[in-house]
Amino acid sequence: MFEKILLPISSEFYPRNAMRRGVFLAEKFGSSIKILYIIEEKTLEKADRISDIYRTQYEKEETESNMEQEYLSVADRIVFEDAKKFFDGKGIQFDGKVIKGEFSDVIKDEIERERYDLILMGFEKGCLLHYRILENSDIPIWIESAAEGREVILAVCSNLAPNQKVPEISVELSRTLGWELRMLYVVDTQDRVEVDKTGLRSGRKSEEELMSAGKSFLEEMTRNGIKASMVKGILEKETIKAAKKIGAGLVVVGREQKKTGIMGLSFKTVKKKLVEKCNYSILFVN
Repeated sequence: MFEKILLPISSEFYPRNAMRRGVFLAEKFGSSIKILYIIEEKTLEKADRISDIYRTQYEKEETESNMEQEYLSVADRIVFEDAKKFFDGKGIQFDGKVIKGEFSDVIKDEIERERYDLILMGFEKGCLLHYRILENSDIPIWIESAAEGREVILAVCSNLAPNQKVPEISVELSRTLGWELRMLYVVDTQDRVEVDKTGLRSGRKSEEELMSAGKSFLEEMTRNGIKASMVKGILEKETIKAAKKIGAGLVVVGREQKKTGIMGLSFKTVKKKLVEKCNYSILFVN
């Protein structure tokens, strides 16, 4: 399932908990891991701007070179040494690379160059720009939270998604990890459409039609032996509420196509809102 995992680490933030999760997943799935240490160009540029009027071009280039060397030293001394401690003793195959650039852009280039089954990232609240990759990746992205949940998977489906990959992947995860699986179907009352298997949105539906489709989904899950429930409300809020209630170790979310907002204003993307507000680890199935 997750044969090859990409673990990107920003020079601004070292998510040690994501490294631990990498070990956990690699042991369960027999995965290999590639660590991508990204020296953030914006940090170098910021240092350049601060004292721009006081230095010569040579001095600026020298400062940037010194900062890069410091980041490389940190990568060697902390990140990759840590990785050896985490992975070597457990027979986990891993590789590492250092590259300079913008976090999301570097990841995008890397997954175009090589095949990966999962991107595993840590979460830092002040760095939401890092999560632009959520909208640009076709492979699953696991955002590891610092908070530890119970061994329970909350799989979220709704009228705003095809609801195919989430049940399939959640069942496989539940079996492999040995975790309990709970399915939640959210009828989103802010965006009353249905999204078909191809990801296309329908015209506006009545609440009764959406509830009926939700009940049909629950019946199908029950026939397959999956514990499922349904709520109506705002997708993001209901997901966060349910995750908190059960103390989910992982929340699995699919390709929600939420487009319009109150008074015609656009919603903040569902994924970024969940990353920002949910205190539990999230797996985005794209």
